[in-house]
Amino acid sequence: MKARGFTMLELMVVVLITGILLAIAVPSFRTTIQQHRLRSATDNLQAAVDYARSEAVLRATYVSLCASADGATCSTTKNYDTGWLVYAHPVATTTATDVYTTDTAKGMLMLRVGAAMSQVSAQGLDSHVVTFGQQGQLEPIASRTNATQPMYFILCAITTGSTTPGQNTTKVPGSRIGISAFGASAGTKLNTTDACTT
Repeated sequence: MKARGFTMLELMVVVLITGILLAIAVPSFRTTIQQHRLRSATDNLQAAVDYARSEAVLRATYVSLCASADGATCSTTKNYDTGWLVYAHPVATTTATDVYTTDTAKGMLMLRVGAAMSQVSAQGLDSHVVTFGQQGQLEPIASRTNATQPMYFILCAITTGSTTPGQNTTKVPGSRIGISAFGASAGTKLNTTDACTT
């Protein structure tokens, strides 16, 4: 029996169909990756918030969360996409707004370090540390005036080649993590008209 190969026409049809399938699949795959990155970053940051609150209650002390660019100090910015720190500090020798320091007189203890986020922007409402008190309540900051949800974070996916603060789109909607005065956190999707900045 004589073996039969592909004709040039058959090969061109296969290449054409493959190209069409790739043109359809690649953007969808890219969107799925962006959605996953954003969901993972949002879950990690919200878990850090919840952890800080639970540790404040367990330790009966202040536990704070701050943005960090080096994994060792607070960066005193509102950009959490560079990473973050969770640290405990005594009510007797520190205030709720104190940033992390290794000064032994302050008695601070590093609890967790969050790594920088990949292709996701994350901004807090302001550059102040987020501190939970001994009953798990969010310690008030004078500039935060919203009584029902005085602190929140906005997270958005960053498309390849673009810069922060990311984009809030219908395909990849941004996320909002709100923290009530009682310290409870809640995650929601951004509305299509919402900005990716705080």
